[in-house]
Amino acid sequence: MNFTQMKYFITAAKCLNFTKAASQLYITQPALSRQISNIEMELNMQLFVRNNRSVKLTPAAVVLLEEFEKIYHDYNLAVAKALNSFQGLSGELNIGILEGLRLGDLFPEVLQYFSEYYPYVKINLRSYSFNGLIEGLYSNKLDFIITLRFDVENRDRLQYKVIEKTRDHVVVHKDHRLAGARYVKLSDFKDDTFIMVSTEDSEESPRLILDALKNAGVSPNIKFASSISEEMLWVEAGVGVCILDNRSILFENPAVHFLDVDPVSDPSLTLAWNIDNYNPLKKIFKENFLRKEE
Repeated sequence: MNFTQMKYFITAAKCLNFTKAASQLYITQPALSRQISNIEMELNMQLFVRNNRSVKLTPAAVVLLEEFEKIYHDYNLAVAKALNSFQGLSGELNIGILEGLRLGDLFPEVLQYFSEYYPYVKINLRSYSFNGLIEGLYSNKLDFIITLRFDVENRDRLQYKVIEKTRDHVVVHKDHRLAGARYVKLSDFKDDTFIMVSTEDSEESPRLILDALKNAGVSPNIKFASSISEEMLWVEAGVGVCILDNRSILFENPAVHFLDVDPVSDPSLTLAWNIDNYNPLKKIFKENFLRKEE
């Protein structure tokens, strides 16, 4: 049994869903099933109890999961440490940033630190959609992402640290009838068009907003945007209103007003990472980046 098979078993055992596990592993579900069958044959023990409705672990699989996770973690950590020594702390850090956020104040110190002490490390900063960030973390194309808390807090194998507490606002054009209000309710916008990103861009954001509107007894017109950038353009043009947090680049735009409203979600600014990513540079970046926030 090799370490690739061990990873397949661990992922399947954690997901308890072969289709979901195969998606995370970037292989087909039949290929994963064959690998699991080969593992069971090699070990001469049943690991999964499967039927049309569910997948469960056998008692033997529960024991193996705990032990294999330790072995797999130690193996990857050892490889990372060896690579660290071999490269002399060179390499790349890929950091994804949610599009539409104002983050210019967060990076100068950590970038200056790496420039001075680790000049052979290349740090790549790129903007992505909500779902693009999550896909990047799970595929290890991204080492860190900076996004909103509600989009990472319940995801398997991801850890996060809140950088800054932020809150939701209803964003309206400066000529909107409520633009001068200090506080509003969602029910105040029953006749407005709400603009939000589509589920192709984010699974969580539109769901949270739609649930909040429903709880407020509001059934407004909905216009879905392909991205946060498009969403902001429609609001800036006065076509509708939207929900954004105060880290949005629109916050300082005189064409719109941010109005206080009861919480729709927890959009706190968050640094997140995949615990199965063993880039040796992660620890250095995380310690120096978060030190500024503490």
